[in-house]
Amino acid sequence: MNGHSRLFARSWILALVLVTFIAGHGILFYVLSHKLLAASLASGLILLVVIKHIGLLSPLYAVVRRCLRDRRAGS
Repeated sequence: MNGHSRLFARSWILALVLVTFIAGHGILFYVLSHKLLAASLASGLILLVVIKHIGLLSPLYAVVRRCLRDRRAGS
């Protein structure tokens, strides 16, 4: 064995992601606490980046194109 545990490495990565996530929310809350529009814009952009990173944007775009194509073909 090489002495490194994959489970141990994953737990450290998970802990790091969790701490970063909580710290990011704390910073956003502090900076944008009185700016509702800016906070909603920042949340929307973060959500868009996450959706794009996960890969859900392409299937959604394909569904929209298919619906538009079907609507044009029906008229």
